[in-house]
Amino acid sequence: MLWRFIVRVFAVIGFLCVLLIGGAAWLIYEYVLPEGVEAPAAAVLRIDLRNGVADRPPDDALTTVLTGGAPSLHQIVDAIDAAAADDRVVGLVADLSGDRFGMAAAQELRAAVERFRDSGKPALAYGDSLGEFAPGNNAYLLASAFEAVWLNPVGSVGLTGIVSEVPFAGTALEDFGVDAQFVRRGPYKSSPELLTESSFTPEHREMVAAMVDGLYDQLVAGIADSRGMDETAVRQAVDRGPLLAAEAEEHGLVDRLAPRPLFDAHLETTFESAEMLGPLDYLGLSGPPAEPQATIAVIYANGIITVDGSDDIEMVGDAVINANELSALIDDTVEDPAVDAIVLRIDSGGGSAVGSAIIGRSIEQAVERGLPVIVSMGAAAASGGYWIAAPATEIVALPATLTGSIGVFAGKIVARDLLADVGVNWGLIQRGRNATIWSSFAPYTVSGMQRVNALVDDLYDRFVDHVAERRGLSREAVEAVAEGRVWTGEQALERGLVDQLGGLHTALDAARRAASLSDDAQVVVTVRPEPAAPLDQVLDLVTSLQSEREISAVALGLQALGGAELLRSPGETLLTMPPVGLMP
Repeated sequence: MLWRFIVRVFAVIGFLCVLLIGGAAWLIYEYVLPEGVEAPAAAVLRIDLRNGVADRPPDDALTTVLTGGAPSLHQIVDAIDAAAADDRVVGLVADLSGDRFGMAAAQELRAAVERFRDSGKPALAYGDSLGEFAPGNNAYLLASAFEAVWLNPVGSVGLTGIVSEVPFAGTALEDFGVDAQFVRRGPYKSSPELLTESSFTPEHREMVAAMVDGLYDQLVAGIADSRGMDETAVRQAVDRGPLLAAEAEEHGLVDRLAPRPLFDAHLETTFESAEMLGPLDYLGLSGPPAEPQATIAVIYANGIITVDGSDDIEMVGDAVINANELSALIDDTVEDPAVDAIVLRIDSGGGSAVGSAIIGRSIEQAVERGLPVIVSMGAAAASGGYWIAAPATEIVALPATLTGSIGVFAGKIVARDLLADVGVNWGLIQRGRNATIWSSFAPYTVSGMQRVNALVDDLYDRFVDHVAERRGLSREAVEAVAEGRVWTGEQALERGLVDQLGGLHTALDAARRAASLSDDAQVVVTVRPEPAAPLDQVLDLVTSLQSEREISAVALGLQALGGAELLRSPGETLLTMPPVGLMP
């Protein structure tokens, strides 16, 4: 009783602390933060990417306050594009460090920097270190797009190439008496292999090697193009990496070595009286067009796909797509007469088959009703993520996007022998031949395995037929690129799985064309749903903290192995991208 009393006391204290912090944040947001920034006569847009960048804007104002108001990837891209056409903006500056974002994000930012440079304005990048005893491939790939790259003389460039490391726990689980029982359709649908194998299968190795080759080629080609170098010279620099600052300068990868105060002094001289503005402050200088002629709604689908947003095992840091909520949001957007097109931004490795079908059906209905839906793929749009993309009017992917993975797996982990070894035995009384089919303490029976195979066969056929019908391909053509294989966006374009390469900027242009909007039409781009009020978010936060569940030690161990998704309920893992183990 005393222990329960203590727990309840601390729960009440925690509740009050959260309420107090949330309330203070709301008051700061409402009454303390400035409402806007006065427009300067001359400005320099300065973006700080040293702490990484989120793919999507916060859903609420409270999160913006609590996280310090860091701009999202697309807010940064919007700011760069707006600055390119703004006569008040005289330059672009970026602060970089190591790899705090993936290659797809680096490519999307690169494209925006290149568009800015096309305006004839200077663009400078500075890094204290582009990977200090850590990867710097993506950071340097972005830096190379700038007109000049400055580096601290004590810094380094962690340009070392692409590597994939995939853990295989099959031998360890067998030694512990754990039986991982899985079936799959597609030899490349290799998600279960990290629990069943001790090394790469030939198909898994082939798939990962092709992705590594593709991403490495993109890295080399991007740097060579931006720096005006021969690709052989770039490969030589990569093979020598990580590079000391002087070595990076010797290879032509950086333009000047100087500590940050000298760089800042150079900015003051170059841009004289121009004011430095961050992306959000700059975007706040001007609102939407006075008389918009059209509206494009941007909807985000980021995370693991579930039917209703719940998880059997919650993993720290997981983003979750609630299929029913997202489907309803798409349906409501379709009903809005002011919306001329939807851009659906997907960053998901898949999840629930039913959840994917629910979202996919809403996209199908939107297109059938004549509202264009353009998919913009982020870092990943694979397996269930590709299922929801397939019905779209057009699919746009970044070269480094991981997509495809048209395949299915299902199964379970049986820990009966492990538990028996530590003295835990399970009694069993059943009615129904397949009553133990979902049990983690009884292996599949022959009839149970037959039913699992029937379910997987049906789902795989549905997946292939769905892609064939929605993409206008023959079943044979889809099967040739299916079998669970993951492709880069560049490879997917060659195989008809996507329509063009580019980021959200490209997808918005495609939405304009699909909605028959002229290039000079005044278009408002809105993010749906609109941000929630700070006070509502405080209440949601408190509710979520009260319902938080413990994470088991086994789940944490498998999370470290990269296979935590395999511990979710079978329905949440059927359409999940295989592990590729790509390091930053």
